[in-house]
Amino acid sequence: MRVAVLKCQKLPSFVTWDIPNVDDLFADDRLLIAEFATRGVEAESVVWADPSVDWDQFDLALIRSTWDYIDAREHFLSVLAEINASCRLFNPLEAVRWNSDKSYLFDLQDWQVPIVPTIRASSAGLATVQDAVVEQRWQSVVIKPAIGAGAADVCRVPAHDVVTTLDRLTACHPHRQFLVQPLVDSVIGEGEWSFIFIDGAWSHALLKKPAQGDYRAHGIYGGTVECVEPRADDLDQAQAMLRKLPFELLYARLDLVRVDGRLAIMELELIEPILYFSLAPQVVGRLASAALSK
Repeated sequence: MRVAVLKCQKLPSFVTWDIPNVDDLFADDRLLIAEFATRGVEAESVVWADPSVDWDQFDLALIRSTWDYIDAREHFLSVLAEINASCRLFNPLEAVRWNSDKSYLFDLQDWQVPIVPTIRASSAGLATVQDAVVEQRWQSVVIKPAIGAGAADVCRVPAHDVVTTLDRLTACHPHRQFLVQPLVDSVIGEGEWSFIFIDGAWSHALLKKPAQGDYRAHGIYGGTVECVEPRADDLDQAQAMLRKLPFELLYARLDLVRVDGRLAIMELELIEPILYFSLAPQVVGRLASAALSK
């Protein structure tokens, strides 16, 4: 068996700062490849956008560090369709296509999955967006692009600046769609939870907290992360959310925040989530074993 561990061709365009050792970013990929080797399986790191790759030479392809897909979403999905025609792809193409646009939040809402309240914004209806924000009595909002990662181009603004900000964003990016959410108080106080599942089974949970004065829990903005034991009822809520998804998932990361005392999905990561092997070393073996069982 041969396994392709898919990686990016280059770092996504929002990474404009200097990274001393880019190779360190792919440490988890190397750990996974080594884990396959202990099972007698040949695995290698493969750039998803490399046109010279013969996907028929692989039995399985795992999407892992393909972070640059947000700069070429349609091309990425087209390549994944080619891969899917040649070998097994995880996560599956239909899940990736659905998850690559954050409008999936509205589907989750239809499926009775709790989400952070979200409004779809467009240049044609900004006054309606402002009215909705006022009606919800949101004091501070977060505006994010529907297609994006790493909190790139995400901004926090007072509720009264929603229209002005969206006017500016849609003028600069006329073909992009934006979503508006309230700034959830628990993000600053409690933090953001990540529940990681491998082949439908809970693996571990993480608690991420933003840096002082920030609202983004990502490490690139000074946020911290630790592996923690969740409350039993919180785990039950996360598992119930996962069961509502209509996909055969090899891996999933549910990023949750507490809204009115209950967990709600802020974002659902099914494409290339960081699984934090360094904080939960056991998960790399679980992922390799689950992939080989497919």
